[in-house]
Amino acid sequence: MKEKKVIFESYEIMCQKVAEEIREDLKKNPKQMLCIAAGNTSQGVLGELIKMYQNKEVDFSKAYFVAMDEWAGMNENTPGSCGNFLVKYFLKYVNYPKENVKLWNGKAEDLHEECNDVENFLKKSENGAIDYLVLGTGMNGHLALNEPGTDFNQYSHIQELDAITKKVGQKYFEEKAILEGGVTMGIQNFREAKRAVLMINGIHKREIAGKILKASETDEQIPATVLYEFENASIYCDREAAVDNE
Repeated sequence: MKEKKVIFESYEIMCQKVAEEIREDLKKNPKQMLCIAAGNTSQGVLGELIKMYQNKEVDFSKAYFVAMDEWAGMNENTPGSCGNFLVKYFLKYVNYPKENVKLWNGKAEDLHEECNDVENFLKKSENGAIDYLVLGTGMNGHLALNEPGTDFNQYSHIQELDAITKKVGQKYFEEKAILEGGVTMGIQNFREAKRAVLMINGIHKREIAGKILKASETDEQIPATVLYEFENASIYCDREAAVDNE
């Protein structure tokens, strides 16, 4: 069992640790199903993995990558979208076969069917689930687009957005975006992951980090607290976010 809460002296050290774990897992399982949140929190991990690939320390040619979520009405070709972020900062630099990558299509005519497509893609893993999962959390404690009050027993689903997510999500777009809903993996998908890491970093996350780190039980109003129920999950926090919260 991994240590549940780990505080790192810097964001950079935390990102190196996560990337090293992914590298070691990939060595043991070349067909690894990797899922990394799109967003600023995980950008450092993506950069570390690119460097490892360039240095021939990792090979993704037999591995799989699945995205976590997407804004409704957007796909990987939409600037600022989750899929666009993952392509821009990771996927275009490494050697996943195209057919081994699943990014959400938030423009799909039938979003329920899109959710089914993601579930079917996960079955390509030898475990039928994510092998290594890297989560971030929002200012409201959400995981992917599983907002406060979300049913923790759901798999991939359509999700209405919390007011905080609608506001904070604008940072990824050059012009004001319409953010009303999205499609996302559910908490149950994350619960079934072979290994899960939640990353929290920065002074701006200090308040929500405190609520998560000090939680004594799972709170549906703070979805990130569900990681305390997971068997092989850790909460990784940098010193800026964790100060006064240890």
